[in-house]
Amino acid sequence: MEELNWFVDTLENEFQVKMDRRQISYEGNELYLDEIDESLIPSEMFDSLPESLLFETMLYEDDIKTEWLGVIALHPKTNEWCLQVILKDGVVVLRKKAD
Repeated sequence: MEELNWFVDTLENEFQVKMDRRQISYEGNELYLDEIDESLIPSEMFDSLPESLLFETMLYEDDIKTEWLGVIALHPKTNEWCLQVILKDGVVVLRKKAD
């Protein structure tokens, strides 16, 4: 799974978090833009996004109980990546449009 690889690589390379992939939980959901919390995706980023997004979310809790949440927002028709987000204990520490 490409999204899981991104999550593991980003935590290891950007935040020096080593993990066991078997301890990562993940799920997928589709949300319309008006259902998305603005702390996750600010409304000023909505201009270039479709009406809804598919979210692949990955959750990992490290040895010191820090909760890491990775989010890939995908276009619902093409499955192209639109956004990448990492939260550390509920605070966004990385947010960028996908290349």
